[in-house]
Amino acid sequence: MLYQKKLMKKFVGSFLGVASVSALIGLPGMAQAHLQQGSSNSFSKSIIAQNTPGTTPSGTMSTPGTTDTTPSGTTSTPGTTDTTPSGTMSTPGTTNSNSSLNALDKEFMTKAAQSDTTEIQTSQLALKKSKDQAVKDFAQQMIQAHTNSTQELTQIAGTKGFTLPKGVGSENKPLLTKLQQTNGKSFDRAYMQGQLQAHTKTLAEYQKYIKQGQDPDLQAFAKKIAPVVAEHKQMAQKTIAKL
Repeated sequence: MLYQKKLMKKFVGSFLGVASVSALIGLPGMAQAHLQQGSSNSFSKSIIAQNTPGTTPSGTMSTPGTTDTTPSGTTSTPGTTDTTPSGTMSTPGTTNSNSSLNALDKEFMTKAAQSDTTEIQTSQLALKKSKDQAVKDFAQQMIQAHTNSTQELTQIAGTKGFTLPKGVGSENKPLLTKLQQTNGKSFDRAYMQGQLQAHTKTLAEYQKYIKQGQDPDLQAFAKKIAPVVAEHKQMAQKTIAKL
């Protein structure tokens, strides 16, 4: 019995020895196969990466040399001029500059504005000082008519960049001063005589520009207002005859 146990241990030991040797012999082959499989996988990944355009070695997409575009897909070009939504060049509202006016244009607008101011201010004095109803009625019409012509002339001057004078001017100042110092019937006569003279002078200025002026806007204005001035002149003559 003891002999059989020894024989069994020897047999088992021999078998384990052979298995160990076989395992040692098989291990390099298995390691080599594993290494070859890893190398094959790495090689496959490398091939896939090379066949994918626009990728960096890390696998991220590279976009060198691309051009930024606008939302519509067209290439944006810095430094271009802004356009209106219709695609046309935007043109800000323009006005005729003062340089487009000649000496006659400026002279006419200046004298017409000063004449209007004179008529308004002297007529305001008449409403306060005169006791004659005909004189007061005439004065009221002068204020209304010359206020309207002042508004029209101011609008035209504004489009041309020209500033109208605010005062009556040196030529009309003596009449205003005289009326400020006069009262009663003397005032009525002085006022109406001043109106006749002022309208005669103003009508001459309008007729001069109608003949010589070149600006179409001022031409139209002069042709419109000249008949009104002529009518005022006739009214002044009739009123004087009643005093």
